[in-house]
Amino acid sequence: MSQEIPTPILLNRLHRVWSRIEDACAAVAALLIAMAMVLTVVEVLSRKLLNFPLPGIIDTFNLGMAAIAFLGASQCQRMSGHVRMEMVVRRLSGRALWCVESITTLIALGFVSAVGLASADGVARAYRVGDATMDLLLPVWPSKALITLALVVLAGRLALQFFDSLRLIMTPDAEPIAALPVASVEELAREEIEATGKVDTDGSDRGAGV
Repeated sequence: MSQEIPTPILLNRLHRVWSRIEDACAAVAALLIAMAMVLTVVEVLSRKLLNFPLPGIIDTFNLGMAAIAFLGASQCQRMSGHVRMEMVVRRLSGRALWCVESITTLIALGFVSAVGLASADGVARAYRVGDATMDLLLPVWPSKALITLALVVLAGRLALQFFDSLRLIMTPDAEPIAALPVASVEELAREEIEATGKVDTDGSDRGAGV
């Protein structure tokens, strides 16, 4: 009987805590999207019915769009929602797979960390010079700070995936915790078929007539 591989407690807890942080950031992004939709409707109605466009609406959108785009990036990374080129890694397994995953994740972590440091420098510079929008003179640094926060959260997720990949190199038979599992072609096809709602999980055809 094969011995069960224990799950690292610290890594598992960090993964769970970081997942909550990512979900909170995604919720803020969703709230900003809802606010943008409401402001758009109010702007159209005000312009159409009252002939009075809302002042500073473009400034508001410019401040919020970047934060909306970045705040959900880490959650998307955790759910393997980003576009990945898996033509090579899908043919690998075991230690070879996790070696490649650890290298690519480390490269991504270095890139995101560099961009995050540059973003933090931009926040400090915007705060120092009092950078503001053209119309309402709204401060720009809070919006830039949200982008920096999103990059920090994404870097934390990549770090967790990197260390989990290192663990899987040593114990390739263990279950991934933070690392991204690479689905086979058959598994991807199965997921796409099930997503269409035409096939049950037991393989029966829902669309077949009686």
